[in-house]
Order: sequence, then structure tokens, then C-alpha cells
Amino acid sequence: MIPLLIPLHGLGSRQDLPLPLPAAVGAAVLVLLVSFAVLALAWREPRWGGVAGGRGLPGLTRLVDARWFRAILAGLGVFAFAWVGAALWFGRDRVTNPVFGFTYVWLWVGLVPLSLLFGPVYRTANPLGGLARVLQMSGLPTAGLRPLSAATWRRLGSFPAAVGLLAFSWLELVQPDNNTLPVLQGWWLAWVGALIGGTVLFGRRWVAAADPFQAYAVLVSRASPWQRVDGVVHLVNPLRQLGTTRSPAGTWAVVAVLLGGTAFDGFTSTSWWVRTTQSSGLPRELWGTLGLLGMVALITLTFALGVRGIGRLLPAGPLNLLAASVIPIVIGYAVAHYLSLLVLEGQRTLINLSDPLGLGWNAFGTAELGIQQLWLDTPVVTSSLQLLAIVGGHLIGVLVAHELALRVLPLRRRLSGQVPLLLVMIGYTCGGLLLLFSP
Repeated sequence: MIPLLIPLHGLGSRQDLPLPLPAAVGAAVLVLLVSFAVLALAWREPRWGGVAGGRGLPGLTRLVDARWFRAILAGLGVFAFAWVGAALWFGRDRVTNPVFGFTYVWLWVGLVPLSLLFGPVYRTANPLGGLARVLQMSGLPTAGLRPLSAATWRRLGSFPAAVGLLAFSWLELVQPDNNTLPVLQGWWLAWVGALIGGTVLFGRRWVAAADPFQAYAVLVSRASPWQRVDGVVHLVNPLRQLGTTRSPAGTWAVVAVLLGGTAFDGFTSTSWWVRTTQSSGLPRELWGTLGLLGMVALITLTFALGVRGIGRLLPAGPLNLLAASVIPIVIGYAVAHYLSLLVLEGQRTLINLSDPLGLGWNAFGTAELGIQQLWLDTPVVTSSLQLLAIVGGHLIGVLVAHELALRVLPLRRRLSGQVPLLLVMIGYTCGGLLLLFSP
């Protein structure tokens, strides 16, 4: 990760845990087991038939659908990317350049709280999506120069975005000199070029399928309480939303990359990894590449084994069906690992944004602000939040997986069919805590 950032695990450490690490792991496992037992006894039939039942908000719908409102969001997105683009191409190659914090903190980590609190707002503000619309308005066919069939789009799903997320994880965690402008300029060019080129060839749907940040934002927004039902914005139970909405093809690949990348990030901070890579004669980039790919493969393999019992009954795609149950785990890992980063370096980025070119500007009046520690100067509070995020994410995942499994498993296998996935989630919980708090 770039040197200007604090360690990605926040300020907690093994000594900062409110409980000893073995006790914390044991308590987390016990919580999951007890929760599963309670669900097995009290939740024996599917309860969520759809998102209907939430509170419809027609007034809010009219607001967010208004042309002027959507134009404001799109305009803010264009302005933000143009401002940061100026820093990228004309700013100074130093750590105070805001493009680093914008890319690695605001754009990457900030998507999680933004999408949880406001739903898929990034999809409207994404300037690349707006640029794709402009291309069509200029005369380019909506379906692109080489249009794909509807069946191909369905099969494609989010797989291109998963590849993009893997590439960004490599940039963040492996790429040498990723805190220098030439490296970041090359990656931004590749990102924008791939999306615009794909739009020209395949049409406007390419951005939704291939933009890694939009795919991440939309994935997290599925856990937001703001959802559309029959075109109307509703305030709904987000767990019901997770358990009922259809996951596009490739969703399992997106969550595997996100979870695997975060796990690898934690693994690179362990003393074993540091000793091994430093004493090895192999390039660190090779170690990093193999480690990242290996962690993503491990997540994919274990998840596939976890859904195997259900998968025998769902040859069309059990990985995608159960992928929704991993979304809360992805969110929990992101909060546990990156919340401190977002709070501290997010403030530093806001300060630096007032002077994108390093000329002494104070465009937004933030250049003289100081960084507030908030709760982060109390390690026990920080580590407790991290612990709750990981355990809470897995607990919600177990609940969503239980509801999904009840719909497809026969009565005689409604419990036994869920055991493999429960064991996998327990393994993720233990692994997440060990990586987060072990030295």
C-alpha cells in the first residue's frame, strides 16, 4: 500500500483486543453456532418472498428521478474526476498529491459507506457512465459497433468487473511504486480506455458490466435499506433485499476477489509473510502476485465446497445464488480493515484536495484543517469495532444463507445441506480475526 497511508488494519493489535485472541475467536465461533441452532429451530420455512412490504416513498422517488437532481449528481461526479485528473496529470509527484488518497481511499474504501447509506448513487455519479451516454448521443449505436446478444450479456454478468477488481487489488497490494504519478497515470489510462473502448464496441451496458468501482458500489448497495420496488424507492429490510434479489452472473467472482484481496492484505502484515518474503531470493512482486491469486483461489474453492450440498440441486449456478450471503462478510471485512484508513487518510485527502497542483492553493478552505483522531486514539474501541464488524458480517451472512437454502433444499436436507457453508463461514471468521489481530 502507498506509504502515506496508515497500516490498513487500523490501530488495533492483538494486545488491544477487549478479549484475548483465543477467547475472541472462540466467542465468535460460539455466536455463529448458537445463531445457526436458533435459526434451525425457529426459522424452518422461507419468510422472504420479495422486497414488498417496505415503506414506499413516492416523494423521494420523484426527487431522485428528477432530471435536475440526476444532473447535479452527474455534474458532481464529472467535477470530482476532472479536479483529481488535473492533480494526476499536472500535479507534483509527491505524497501530498490528492490523487493517491482519492484513488486508494475515497474511491476504493469510501464506496462502502456511501453505497450503504445512499444506495447505488455512484452509478448515477459515475462520469464514465455519463461519457458512455455522450458517445451514444454523438451517433454511436446504443448497442455498440459489435453488439452482443441478450444471452451473452446475461452470461457475461459481472465477470469483467471481477477481472478489473483483481487488477486494482494487484495495483494496491503488489505493484511497485504505486504511489508515484507515472504508475497511477498508466493505470488510470488503462481503466478509462478499457471502459470507453468496450462501450464503443459493445454498447452502454459495458460500463455496468466492467467498471470495477461501479460493480463494487452496486454490490454493497444491495445491503442498503434504500431499494426500488416496481420503480418506487422503498425503505426496506436490507436482509430481505439480500435474500430475494437476483445476483447477476459473476457475482461470486466479484465477492471472491473482494474477500480474497482483503484477506491477502491482512496476510501480508503477518510476521511470517514479512520474514519469508524478505529472506527469499524471489522478487517481491512474484510473491505478491502468487499470494494474491492464491488467496482469491482459496476463497473461491472453500466457498464452492461450502455450497456443494446445495449445488447438487442447483446445477444452474449455486455459487451465484449463495453469493448474496457473502456480501455482508465483504462489508464486515472492509469495515474492520479499512475504517481507520478512511477516517484518517480520508481527512488528509480532503485537506490535500484544496491544492491539487501543489501551488499553495486553498480552493475549498480545507488546506489549514487538522486531522481529528475521533475514537481512534482509544485502541480498545477501535479493536472492538473491528471485532464486531467481522463477527456481525458473518452472522448476517449465516442468516441470509439460511433463508436462501430453505427455498431450494428439500425438507429432509434443510439443515444438513447448510452445514458445509456454515463451516466455511466459521473458517472465514477465524481466519479474519487471526489476520486482523495476530502480530
